[in-house]
Amino acid sequence: MWLAFIWSNTKLEIKILGGAREVGGSCLSVETDSCKIALDYGIKLEGEPKKLPTDFDAVVISHAHLDHTGSLLSLSKHNPTIVGSEITRDVTVDLLHDMVKIQNEKGKFDYEDHHAERIGQCWWARDAIALSGMKINLQPAGHVAGAKVTTLEAEGKKIVYTGDICTHDTEILKGCKLETLPKRPDVLITESTYGGKVRRPRQQLLDEFMEDLLKTMDNKGNVLIPTFAFHRSQEMAKRLDTAIANGYLPRYNVYTISNLAHKINDYYNHNKQLFTKEIRKQKTPFNYKHVKHLYRTAQIEEPAIVICTSGFGHAGASLRLLKDWANNEHNAVILTSGYLPPDSPLKTAKEEGYFKIEEETFNVKALVKQIELSGHADQNELVEIVNKLKPTRTILIHGDLEQAELLSERIGEMTDVCIPQQNETIDI
Repeated sequence: MWLAFIWSNTKLEIKILGGAREVGGSCLSVETDSCKIALDYGIKLEGEPKKLPTDFDAVVISHAHLDHTGSLLSLSKHNPTIVGSEITRDVTVDLLHDMVKIQNEKGKFDYEDHHAERIGQCWWARDAIALSGMKINLQPAGHVAGAKVTTLEAEGKKIVYTGDICTHDTEILKGCKLETLPKRPDVLITESTYGGKVRRPRQQLLDEFMEDLLKTMDNKGNVLIPTFAFHRSQEMAKRLDTAIANGYLPRYNVYTISNLAHKINDYYNHNKQLFTKEIRKQKTPFNYKHVKHLYRTAQIEEPAIVICTSGFGHAGASLRLLKDWANNEHNAVILTSGYLPPDSPLKTAKEEGYFKIEEETFNVKALVKQIELSGHADQNELVEIVNKLKPTRTILIHGDLEQAELLSERIGEMTDVCIPQQNETIDI
């Protein structure tokens, strides 16, 4: 009697297309014999954008920040299938419109507004889909409104991709609940942005932030708070609005300057179910009583606290106010992002006491302080993720090499760790 054996050499590969040993431009491909998907499709905001493959059956977007979505315009001519949450879709389309506008102002006309609209039309707003030989599931990641952790099941293997993740609660958003995520995945792909950093308790950081505000307000100084239009602006405006309403801060001129952030407020009001219980109780929680939206810096009545873009100070109201306010010792610039790119004038102002714009040098006498009220997991949180999920292998991306190596030292006895290089292919 003959027994016939069929040898199956099935393919399951992960390729790192962006975000290896750096922050920005996140994109990975996961490919089997019957299916190929992308996890995120981001852009690095500095330097020339790289061309990513377009031959995907689906592109799964973890959240709307441009370092995870900014290359989607290049898919607009290919009729893609894009998967992600509804609010991620809405915010992404607005961010892409803003990107088109900025590119057009610089004399680049590769894309127009209809290309951004096309991305929204190709979007599947759902938490689970099935492709040929692959199941995809999305769960809340806690980083920003609508952010998702992605679980893939294919060829008998399970892959969990965190995207950007946060396990601690903030004033407006609950952290990721690790108990709801799949245990013992074959592969965990996680960010390592703060893989080497342990933050102080969040309440201590918030107390320090408020104390610095109060000192500047007592001196009738101006406070510049550079933020991103999506989520960080809403979180900061709600924080200050609540502090004034509760009497923790005195009444003051408090403004936001970002038309995009102002528009995103409406999405937040219409998606209250994504936020904390306290936020859900309020009718329109992101219509502020003590924070006013302005269109131009010329409308500011000083002294004032101004929440404005860009978050890294490269352009817009934050750069204008940095130039206007930096030379006054009664003023303050408070940076709540933990990461600042090397070419950020905010980074130079903080570390060197001056900054340069083109050929002009600006001296800094104002207080420039970094208080990390971050929406990213720190090292302890990332270690907890590995400890609770117990993956066989862990791939560290979205972090500088030093940060990834420091995290690897902490988790190396729990899981096999890989810190891949750009374009490296990992066979599962």
